[in-house]
Amino acid sequence: MSKLSTSKWTKYKIMRKDAKLLPHLPKTKWLRESSLWRMLDKYDQVIIKPTGSYGGHGVIRIKRLAGGTYQVHNGANKKTYQSKSALNAYIHKYSKKTYLVQQRIPLATVKGRPFDLRVMVQRSSRKAPWQVTGKLAKVAGKGFIVTNVRRSSGKVVSVEHVLNHSALKSMSRARLLEKMDKVALDSARQLDASYPWVHTMGIDMGLDHDGNVWVIEVNFAPMLGLFLKLKNKSMFRKIKSFSKK
Repeated sequence: MSKLSTSKWTKYKIMRKDAKLLPHLPKTKWLRESSLWRMLDKYDQVIIKPTGSYGGHGVIRIKRLAGGTYQVHNGANKKTYQSKSALNAYIHKYSKKTYLVQQRIPLATVKGRPFDLRVMVQRSSRKAPWQVTGKLAKVAGKGFIVTNVRRSSGKVVSVEHVLNHSALKSMSRARLLEKMDKVALDSARQLDASYPWVHTMGIDMGLDHDGNVWVIEVNFAPMLGLFLKLKNKSMFRKIKSFSKK
């Protein structure tokens, strides 16, 4: 029997079956004209992205503007479309492929740049409990919406740094960290039954302006080298010790 798909869509379908996780999952649909407009009508901003890619490749933001116009933000480039028909023509090439449309989460920012979080969840064996072994923050490069360091020339910093230098600094750091850990562990446990061979998950999470925790996506082969960019290397050593078991 072949292994279950590890696409973003398949993982999303598995996670949304858990009532505890539902409030932390951005609404996601296959990209079609109908689903795009339903989502834009509801959220005003959406993300479209391929279900099988990683590293921020192909992530595009679409935003409703005043006067019936729409802004498309792709990489560092922005373009305004003057009508629904013009936007439909733009997304036509993507809707024929395996693209998703997703509720856009208004990520918290540092100096106007959005950031998200990489939370590492690992276990030493199939029967061992999942543990949070490390966290870092990825801040988008100037003009980008994606936080992928290579794609946007962004930077890796500690979670404490972004919590101290964003509007979230007025919230309880301990409470935010506790929420992140709980959602990350709940995600790993929910995916566990469908992917029993996985021992390491890199969970990309977002915090919105109100401190709500969102699961953006889960990677089964996360780039561990990001943790070497932190001044403190102890998390990297802990993560590597698990990956060797």
